[in-house]
Formats: sequence, structure tokens, C-alpha cells
Amino acid sequence: MTSFDADLVRRWFSRLRDVEQPVMPHWGIVPTRQEEIVLVDGEAQLRAALDDDEFPLALPPGAITEVPALMLQRYLHALAAGMASTRRVFAATIDGLLDEALEGVPDSGAMELAAGLNAGAAALLGEVRSSAYAAGQEWRHAEPTAAESARQAGVAAAELVVDGADLHDVADAAAGVAMSGWRIGLPGDPADRIEYRARGLVGLVLAALEIQTRAPEPPAVPASCGALPGQNLGHPFVAEITFSMGLEAPDIRALTDDLDQYCTEITVWPTGQWPQFHLHTDRAGEVVGQIYAYGTPFDLLISERD
Repeated sequence: MTSFDADLVRRWFSRLRDVEQPVMPHWGIVPTRQEEIVLVDGEAQLRAALDDDEFPLALPPGAITEVPALMLQRYLHALAAGMASTRRVFAATIDGLLDEALEGVPDSGAMELAAGLNAGAAALLGEVRSSAYAAGQEWRHAEPTAAESARQAGVAAAELVVDGADLHDVADAAAGVAMSGWRIGLPGDPADRIEYRARGLVGLVLAALEIQTRAPEPPAVPASCGALPGQNLGHPFVAEITFSMGLEAPDIRALTDDLDQYCTEITVWPTGQWPQFHLHTDRAGEVVGQIYAYGTPFDLLISERD
């Protein structure tokens, strides 16, 4: 079982900063320079929490000016503080107990994480006033804000940890909640775009933790071609892709804009409620992934062009 220790924190934040293998590349959120500084600072805060040490000095005033980076900083600082407090209370509670009395006590790392997640969510409340929550708006159908997404992740973690879930189960539940309910494309309102990015950063943090708390996989058996997991030993080919999908005009424009970076030709026939798409590309995998991000395509055909 994975322990919440300094090695896990190192692997967790190294994974977050890995530009070669982004945690969630289809979100299109890669940390900016200021966000990278916040991640380094957040790692130091968490290391101090685990070591029951003094927290590092805060970054100089004005060092961070981007609102999503500031929100991420508040989230990570509160996460570390919540974990540190829970670790001290837990250590004092179990000190001197007999081994038999410790049976059935929840995993301390999972408890610390659940407390930290809820502290982080509380730190985000009221940061940005999204237009989706303005008077007259049907906010119940809007995407969750960064604070609401973080709160839901904390609640999911707390519900599991009281039932004795381990660290990975808690991290998995929190990441799953934080990554659910995303809409396609950037919001039009500037405040909503800040929320979108802040929520994405929180999701990246939790997704990276879930990845690093997984149990080690058994050694992989190569496929018949010799490929190992993550490897593709085939060769690229120019593909022709056709499909239909029930999209409204704004979503058709958004999808074609997103596909433009992968395709050499895009033709759309808006026939009623089921537009027909015809694409030429040498990056069929990325194209299919982008298509499914918008919904389920019908009559999907992929062939090699002569």
C-alpha cells in the first residue's frame, strides 16, 4: 500500500511538471511559468507538512500575479496546512495505544489527504464571481466553479475515508469528481475562463496524485509486434475519416476549430440535425480523440487514402 511520504510528494509534483507526458493533455492546460513556481512552492509546503517542520517563507509579494496561479497557491497552502494539522492530531491520538487497538483505524495518509482536500476547497471559496452564478442565470445547470469542484472532491474523499479506504481509493475518488462535468471549449466570459483554468489546475493536481498512488503494475508482456504499453511500432498513414454527429451550429464551429490543427482538409455538410463530416489527416488518433470529446459519432469510418 502506498504511503503518503516525501518520496510520494516528489513523484507527485515531478509528474505535474512533466512537459513530455502531460497529466491530462486533452484539457489543453499546461502550467505557465508562474504556475510552475506555485507548484514548486506547494511541494515545499507539503514536504514541511509531512516532516512536521516550519512551513517555508511565502513567495515575495507580487511574484504571482496570474489569478489562476494565485488560486492554485491558496489551494496547495491550505491542503498542506490541513494535512499537517491532521497528522499532528492523529499522531497524538494513537500515541501509546496498543497494537490491538490500532486494528481498524483508517489509513493515516488517507485521513490527512481528506482533511487537506477539504481545507483546500475552503480556501477557494469566493475567489472569483462567475457570471453563471449571477442573478437571473440558471446556475444549477452551469459547470461547477473551481471551489465547488474542489469541495465535491473533498466530500467524496471524506465519505470514503470514514469507511477505511486507503490512500489510492481516496485520491481516485477525489480526482474522478474533480474531472467530471467538463464542457467543451473555453467559456466566453473572462471570469468564467479564470474559473475554467483554476478548476483545471486543481484537477491536474488530483489526477497526478491518483496516478502516483496506484499500485505498481506487474511486468508487461509485449504484444506480438514487440510493443510494450504506451508504444506504437506502426507507421503513420494519411487517413480519410467520415462520420455524422448531432451537433448545433456553435458546436460544429468549435469542433472544426479544434480539428484544424490535425487535419489538412475539413468538409462539413450540415444536413438537418446530423451534420456529415469528411476529414483528411495524418494524425487519426488525435482526431478521433477530439471527436469523442464532443460526443458519440455515428457511421464512423477510417480508411487509408491512396
